[in-house]
Amino acid sequence: MSSSDPTRALRLDCRRRRRGLHDVARRDAESAISAAISRKLHGAAAVGAYLATDGEVDLHGVIAICQQREIALAVPRVVGREMTFAPLAAEAPTIRNRFGIDEPESTVPELPLAVLSFVLAPVVAFDDAGNRLGRGGGFYDRCFAAPDAPPLVGVAFECQRIPLLPAKAHDVALTAVVTEAGWQDFHG
Repeated sequence: MSSSDPTRALRLDCRRRRRGLHDVARRDAESAISAAISRKLHGAAAVGAYLATDGEVDLHGVIAICQQREIALAVPRVVGREMTFAPLAAEAPTIRNRFGIDEPESTVPELPLAVLSFVLAPVVAFDDAGNRLGRGGGFYDRCFAAPDAPPLVGVAFECQRIPLLPAKAHDVALTAVVTEAGWQDFHG
């Protein structure tokens, strides 16, 4: 990503907004987001999630709900330039990857995307057309480019909503987004 990349300033601004949320507002928003996701878990056997970093929406409430309902959870694991998903279990330790994100150790077997009802993904920014802006590495775009990939659901705070994001041909759009305002479907 070059310094002239028009999305660079947008990424920095949205990450600053996300990190700048007051603790009470953040807790209230995360509680509302967890409740909205909880309503969509009915009938799911397995879902993808993530372990939050850099001010992302914390999904510990969702993780606890999934554990209570015995819904299998998988989180991203980065191998080279590719991303796979591996089960997240209380007894399985995580390690911090080169990006500072916790992920299951390499000894934990990969879980095929096809078994996941949907995947919750952190976003830096999103728009009302379902376009998403991530960290810029393209991991989610490469992972979800397959036609049989499960629905990709962005998780964000309303302060990360942008009127219109530039989208490239290789960018994978969100199926839905969930914020403190609720669950919004885009496609399908």
